[in-house]
Amino acid sequence: MENTPSTAEGSDAEVPHPHGVRDLKRVRAALAQQLFDDAVPGPERRKALTSLVKARLVEHWEGADAPSEGAALAAVGSLGRGDSGPASDLDLVLLHDGKTHSKDDLAALAQRLWYPIWDAGLELDHSTRSITECRQVASKDLAAAAGLLDVQPIAGDEALVTQARSAIYQDWRSAARKRLPELLANSRARAERHGELAYLIEPHLKEARGGLRDYASLSALSATWLTDRPHGAVDDAAEHLRDVRDAIHLVSGRPVNILGRHLADEVASLMGIADPDDLLASLAQAGRTVAYAVDTTERGARRSLERSGIGSRAWKARRLGAAPRHVHVAQGLIDVDGELALASDAQASADPLLPLRAAATAASTGLVFTPGLLEALNQAPDLPEPWPTQARDHLRELLRGSAHLAAVWEAIDLQGLAVRWVPEWEGVRNRPQRSPVHVYTVDRHMIEATVLAGRMRRQVPTPDLLLLTAWLHDIGKRPGATDHSADGAALIPTIAARLGLSDGTTADVTLLVREHLTLAEFATKRDPADPVTASALMERLNGRVDLLDTLRALTEADAKAAGPKAWTTWRTTLIDQLTDAARRHAQAQ
Repeated sequence: MENTPSTAEGSDAEVPHPHGVRDLKRVRAALAQQLFDDAVPGPERRKALTSLVKARLVEHWEGADAPSEGAALAAVGSLGRGDSGPASDLDLVLLHDGKTHSKDDLAALAQRLWYPIWDAGLELDHSTRSITECRQVASKDLAAAAGLLDVQPIAGDEALVTQARSAIYQDWRSAARKRLPELLANSRARAERHGELAYLIEPHLKEARGGLRDYASLSALSATWLTDRPHGAVDDAAEHLRDVRDAIHLVSGRPVNILGRHLADEVASLMGIADPDDLLASLAQAGRTVAYAVDTTERGARRSLERSGIGSRAWKARRLGAAPRHVHVAQGLIDVDGELALASDAQASADPLLPLRAAATAASTGLVFTPGLLEALNQAPDLPEPWPTQARDHLRELLRGSAHLAAVWEAIDLQGLAVRWVPEWEGVRNRPQRSPVHVYTVDRHMIEATVLAGRMRRQVPTPDLLLLTAWLHDIGKRPGATDHSADGAALIPTIAARLGLSDGTTADVTLLVREHLTLAEFATKRDPADPVTASALMERLNGRVDLLDTLRALTEADAKAAGPKAWTTWRTTLIDQLTDAARRHAQAQ
């Protein structure tokens, strides 16, 4: 849809200002503020704002001498979905049947509709189209097609809007095989442009991955009839994103969707959140939930297309009358055509090892959890303390699954399992990092470091020690921490006792967590060629070369997981120089 300036160049005609929209911007903002002050829940607040705007647009339509048949005013976007914010754009379509009214009459009506809206200071996206033109545009423009799926009548010939909506949905379903790759490509392109909402200090609530645009795509995917879309947690996440968007609108007075640093304090205060970092953490949780729901729904749609194709496994099974392929992969777990599912004879409520076993199996095989399995995992009892040997074996297998660890951890963490295993994880979940070198939240950074450490496990004498330390190295980066290395080291004995780690492993992990920054700091802030520096480093490591090798790998994994700016050729050279010097010093003792 195009934007048009609020006055026509060279036109001396006075444009009328019907009461319907004349003061709508001010009244809408005042109503939004009152609803916030009265602590009205977000969905009810947005419903009230939507009702206000629609009622005023009906007045506007009637005041514009608009016809009752053959033409209608319709809404798409947030107004069409019924979730308007305090300063949301008005996305409007003047819809006509293509025969009842002349082009000149429609152009004059459009002028009577659009100009007063612009002059009232409202943001407007608009178009004038017949049903046929809507279908043609939707067939060529994915964004327009997805928007028109939400089209709703405001005023005029309501049957015309219903007819248009029905036709657009039918076209959308018919073109599902073509549309799905376009949807996936658009989602990837948005993520590349705007990043992932969960890991941004200034997130774009609409366009970033996991944002409101991705949430809207769930309905578009579901409308193909290829797959169902999840509800529950993902709907709650979207409501939270809208709540924050509404607060940004009120604070800025504009239809802004980016939570800038200059707005964060005031937005958090308006929402009753004491710390802006807590606001960012809540947005990270919402963004992760939406992104995971989109991944799951997209995967379901792709599999539906694959199964329906001639020559596919499902097609052959139908031809042969064969049952779907079920392969036993672990106790209580089966592979169902590439997805990890709960076996029919498994009792999740009686198997405390099931969640860890499922996570380890997924990490080692690359199988994706079915939604049903994820729900079942929450029914499993808590693990006994200390953990039994089998549980530690599953944890080791999970942490070794470098290729799939991040995806598996995302699924289990969103189910609340990570915090059940390690309650201390709650302190770092979704915590933002203000350092410009970091691209992830604290918890995701530790998982990324574990993935990278897994690729270097052959370079160290005790690979599992490296993986355990990478997994927990920043566990002390909690709200209020002053020295996260020391704070994290203080937490390790409790965690290790719960996991049932040996005294030796506990001591080594504790030391490495406490010293995980020491090698980099000594190499870059002291003279790495000075024997005193090498001696001081080895003293921190109790003179053990095996821990030096592990610390070297951990240092690289930690830096690379932070982001591309944290591991440079200069830093690598200094760290390697000090590592070699420290090894020579230890061997000489």
